[in-house]
Amino acid sequence: MNVLPELWAHMARLMAQRTARLLATAATLLVLAACGPGTGGTGTGPINGVLGFSGSGFAVGAPCSQHCGSTELRLENERVELTVTCLHFVFTGPWEIDDTGLAVLNGTLETTELADGQVQTRTVAAEMRLQFSDTRAETSREVTVTVRDAQGNHLIAPLTLEQRPAATAPEACAPGTP
Repeated sequence: MNVLPELWAHMARLMAQRTARLLATAATLLVLAACGPGTGGTGTGPINGVLGFSGSGFAVGAPCSQHCGSTELRLENERVELTVTCLHFVFTGPWEIDDTGLAVLNGTLETTELADGQVQTRTVAAEMRLQFSDTRAETSREVTVTVRDAQGNHLIAPLTLEQRPAATAPEACAPGTP
């Protein structure tokens, strides 16, 4: 009786099982690698660490007429903040940048104003659009920022900001000062 054919069949099954495990492991590693920075996956988010953009807050294509103070945009994987004089936009949660370099974030805009000698703060739902000069935030030299309310009205006109080290804390708001 020849056991060699049974031995070869057993070896073939073992090799097929090991090959299948190896392929499954390789596929898992590739999927996990796709969740890295800049891929929009659920891994580490669209950026590494903290990234900042800032500028004088001049509107695109026009001289500054409102909100002309220092403008700071702070990007993190789970939080985006924009501070323009006495306006403060906040988004929390995962976000991503599409293939055209656009990120659309629904958050809140807090406005601090001086009315009848009293400091008043109001918060409204707002949509921020970030149009990066590249498809990745880290490699973008500039970003154009627009904030609108639910009706599509500009709350913050389009502003172009340059990439700079992220600020640690925004300037304090002083309503009523030029």
